[in-house]
Amino acid sequence: MRVNAGLLSQALDQVQAAIFEPSLWLPAIEAISRASGALGANIMEPSGRGTFGAALTTENLEGLLEGYVHDDWGSRDFRANLLQPLHRAGVVLETDFVSKDQFDHHDYYRFIRKYGVGDCVLMDISVGKDTLYFVLQNSLADDSPQTTDMPHFHAIRTRLLTAVQLAQHIDASKVTGMAAAFQTSNVGCIFFDRKGLVTLTNPKADALFSDDLRISRGEVRAGSANETARFHRELKIALQAPGPSAETLSAVRLSRTGKRPLIVRFERFGTQLADVFSHSCAMALIEDPDEEVRLKPETLMTLFDLTPAETRISLLVASGMSAVNIASQYGLGYETVKSHIRSIFQKTGTGRQSELSALFGKIRL
Repeated sequence: MRVNAGLLSQALDQVQAAIFEPSLWLPAIEAISRASGALGANIMEPSGRGTFGAALTTENLEGLLEGYVHDDWGSRDFRANLLQPLHRAGVVLETDFVSKDQFDHHDYYRFIRKYGVGDCVLMDISVGKDTLYFVLQNSLADDSPQTTDMPHFHAIRTRLLTAVQLAQHIDASKVTGMAAAFQTSNVGCIFFDRKGLVTLTNPKADALFSDDLRISRGEVRAGSANETARFHRELKIALQAPGPSAETLSAVRLSRTGKRPLIVRFERFGTQLADVFSHSCAMALIEDPDEEVRLKPETLMTLFDLTPAETRISLLVASGMSAVNIASQYGLGYETVKSHIRSIFQKTGTGRQSELSALFGKIRL
């Protein structure tokens, strides 16, 4: 493995572009791999206690990844022994810590040799609580990475660290804005990262949680084990990559003492490639059936170009009052009320009281 400084400079520029266009992350990682003279590259992350998984990998390492997962090497990856020195140094060459005898005889290295993979360069690109490792996998047929190339490897790590921090900051700002928008719409929302841990809740969601519902160690817990399991099953589906094999999401009910259950619907947003660098990639929207939706008159006037009189009457009609009752209760002429109702139906694209009620029930602003 020998680094081409000119190609590496161009590859690192692609990393900068990928911050703002997530679809460019994989091409950028592939460009770094080529410029470094590596067989391929991947980003690894802890997937549980003592286990690891690949968050992003170049195409030529997909066979290795499939074998890694199939044979459960994630729970017995020998390179986990390098994490302590890696956390101290930021970048390590595997050959500095693994003996030739271990390379020749250890089961893990026998496994990777089947895919033409030799030693590697490991880089710690963790940001905050998000633990990530960038790995340049060397070809078994090539010379080991050289100490003379360490400045290049540190440059790669520095650029990736900066990119991950900036990408997460940009995404966090977007998610915060979404949470505020839902709060304005009086909708509770909870955001989750790719591991299914809570990253953000808005005040409306916080207000809906009680002794029956809580967030513990980043996970939502319901009053019953069955409801908790159902919640996390649907969340897991939301976190999966979209595609023909993706399962259909269903609403989840969360019981509350003395009240009707909350209704939770999950949504995924963003692209799969961006997940590894995202603040959040799925959300749960919470509906409280016991809460009366109070529409703001100015919202209806803006949305449907209603007059102030039409707005007042439309709210009364949607609540179930008849034209006769409106006329008598508010001192209006019956024909005047009927004329307003015809105009309201025309402007809102409805034709019956039930349709108007259903339309207004969907508006959360």
